Amino acid sequence: MSQVDSEQLHLPRILVVDDSRIVRATIKKHLATSYDVVEAANGEEGWQQLLADETIQLLISDLSMPELDGLGLLARARSAGDGRLYLLPVIIISGEEDDAIKQKCVECGATDFISKSTDRTELLARVAANIHLAAMQHELAIVRTEQAQVVSRDHNTGVASSHLLMLQMEQSMAYAMRHNSEVTLLLLEIDHYQPLKQKLGDRLADQMLSLLAKLLAAKLRREDTLAHVEGPQFAIVAPGTSLSEVRVMAERLRQCVSAARINFRDERLEVSASVAVANSWHDDTHLAPALFSKAITRLYGSSGEGRILMPDENVNRLPLLPLSDALLMLHKGHKEEVRPHLPALLAGLAPLIHLANEEYGLDWSLDFLQQPEAVSDQA
Repeated sequence: MSQVDSEQLHLPRILVVDDSRIVRATIKKHLATSYDVVEAANGEEGWQQLLADETIQLLISDLSMPELDGLGLLARARSAGDGRLYLLPVIIISGEEDDAIKQKCVECGATDFISKSTDRTELLARVAANIHLAAMQHELAIVRTEQAQVVSRDHNTGVASSHLLMLQMEQSMAYAMRHNSEVTLLLLEIDHYQPLKQKLGDRLADQMLSLLAKLLAAKLRREDTLAHVEGPQFAIVAPGTSLSEVRVMAERLRQCVSAARINFRDERLEVSASVAVANSWHDDTHLAPALFSKAITRLYGSSGEGRILMPDENVNRLPLLPLSDALLMLHKGHKEEVRPHLPALLAGLAPLIHLANEEYGLDWSLDFLQQPEAVSDQA
């Protein structure tokens, strides 16, 4: 390989797409001393090169070309679902300098626009500025990703952080509300953790928690989220899980901790855990903080070790029926199926009814909703 070829490999690579051989040659002549310029004669050929060559750092494309024009090529790059192509700087080049055309190019995702009369000095400056800006955006994206990982991952155990736990709970509960489902939270705490920590010391105690986190994660489903809350506490968000299913899960996690092989100075330590369960349906709550509070209250409501603390099964509570489903059922004549859900449906409409009262001077009252037993008797 010649010295020139070797140096060319280290120059930023630019793809020039234009159906005019003369225009491609002119741009290449202007940029050749500072960039490795590759060419394509039309949009389709340019698109294939973009897909095949990940080293291309900037695209210069003619606006009007056969087979695939500049805007079509730009649209493919921005909609390909590839982060590299989405952020790739694209300079559209045109023989016209119409402001409307420039605006349309920018709206379609172009980072710059130049005319074919642009001189060498300005072309070099535009190319350098766009490549520099793209590099800064790439570095910023890396920093943001790293920051997100720090926020979403617990430093000591590697599992989800308490911040991510609350986000997952909120998302799961919102989904459950829309789809008439339920969310279960399991709060697992290592029993007698402080004496254990004093015996092991901070460093070995952290290693123990990290080991237990890996063992617990291996016992969960892909849709479950394991998080380290603080100290000896772990939490698991289990969407769409009934109490009978979660009881089995809680027992599996409890046994997982008790079976863990944790040795200290040739002594195997006996470690146990208690699990408190809260369920959005049976605990009658649809807010993440309230669900977490239910689990905490249940965990500290009694003493002991190796416990599994479950909510009372609320067999009389009806699952939430979305208003849209209720209206569809009424439209089909299924009044009796909707009737038991009337109190919950009307309670959900209360803000709308209060607004209607204010706006139109109506005198509709929902006081009877404060007496659910009477409503139930009427139903």
